[in-house]
Amino acid sequence: MSSFSVIHDVSLELRQQILAALAATPDTTFNVSVNQLTLESPGEDLGNDTVASLFLYHLEIDAHLRNQRPLPDANRQDRFYPAPLPLQLRYLFTPVGEEPTNQLLLGRVLQHFHDFPSFSSLRGTSIGTSRNGASPELRVVPDLLPIEQLTQLWNAFSAPYRTAISLLVEVVAVDSGLPPDRHRRVDKMLVGTGLVTGDT
Repeated sequence: MSSFSVIHDVSLELRQQILAALAATPDTTFNVSVNQLTLESPGEDLGNDTVASLFLYHLEIDAHLRNQRPLPDANRQDRFYPAPLPLQLRYLFTPVGEEPTNQLLLGRVLQHFHDFPSFSSLRGTSIGTSRNGASPELRVVPDLLPIEQLTQLWNAFSAPYRTAISLLVEVVAVDSGLPPDRHRRVDKMLVGTGLVTGDT
């Protein structure tokens, strides 16, 4: 099940994964705490102790899954849930410290999501399948943007350009908050005579 909080939960999960990856880096000590990896925009006036920003800068509906049919209730054959809203989330990971630490952070984050490109739980709870309307796993793909798009982003932030990584997370399903509707279920089709349905 994916409630309206799933976007927030994905952000926290990504931050936790990055922190864990940095802490487990062999032969390098990063010493980055949760408060030093902010979810704020890198264009904000961040505190002096901030090491990096993990900012959700864009989301969009997944075009391949946006027109799913209603999903049957596992317990009632005549009940159907509205399909979940399938989203793609794009994050910008931006080190904001000094060199060469910034470059080391970029390399380690790229390495982590190359080695572990998917996950199946959020805050220790299984993602589930959104009533069989979504995958039980989320994928994280480094989405390296052209310099023109990055420049546009930094112009929008009204901040000096910094080297950053865009991360694409797909497919994040937001379940409908509505109860299931009652529909006729088609039992069989007789050619030339129309539909034969179950009891309504």
